[in-house]
Amino acid sequence: MPAPPRAPGRSEVSVGRPRSDEATRAVRAAALALASEKGARFVTVERIAAHSGVAKTSIYRRWPNAASIVMDAFLADVGPKIRYRRKSSVQETFADSVGQLVASLEGARGDLLRHLLGAAQSDTKLRQAFLKNWIAPRRSEAMAVIAEAQANGELAANIDSDVLVDAIYGAVYYRLMIPYSELSAAYAQKMVRQVFEGVLDHLPA
Repeated sequence: MPAPPRAPGRSEVSVGRPRSDEATRAVRAAALALASEKGARFVTVERIAAHSGVAKTSIYRRWPNAASIVMDAFLADVGPKIRYRRKSSVQETFADSVGQLVASLEGARGDLLRHLLGAAQSDTKLRQAFLKNWIAPRRSEAMAVIAEAQANGELAANIDSDVLVDAIYGAVYYRLMIPYSELSAAYAQKMVRQVFEGVLDHLPA
C-alpha cells in the first residue's frame, strides 16, 4: 500500500532546523575554543571547519569570514547575560547592565575580549565585526535607555548621550585593557553612581 502524500516541505523544515541549530552551535563553540586557546588571529574558517565538523561551504553560507564567526560566538555566549533590564531609574538600569557585563567578563571571557580588542586594532575584518556585532547593538540599547529617561524628564534634554555612554563603558574597557586595578562589581557600582551624580546635577531646578 503506497504511503500517504506528505505536506510539501514539512519534513524538510522539521529535520533541517535542528541540524542547522546544531551546526551553528558547533561552529560557535569551535571558534571560541580556538580563539581562547591560540588567540583571535589564529582562527580561520579552515580550522573552525576541522574542529567543528561542519563543512566550509556551510559555514560560508552563514558567516563571511572567521572574524565574524568569533564575534558572533562571543556575542551569543555573553549577550543573554548582559541585556538591558529596565529598573526603577536610569541609574539603576545602567548599574545593573554594567554589573552584569563586569560579571560576565571574569576569567576566560574577559581574556578573550581583551585579545579581540587588541587584535582588532590591526585587523580590519575583526574590527568591523567587533563594531557591527558587539558595539553597535549594545550602544543602540544604551541610547534607547537614555532617550527614554530624557523623554520622561529623568535626564536633562541637553545631556549628550554619546558622551554619557563613553563615560560609563569607557571606564569598563579601560580597566579591562589596562588592568592596573581590579574590574569588580564594587568598582562598577561606584563608577556608575559617580557618573550619574554629575549627570543628574544638570537637571533644571
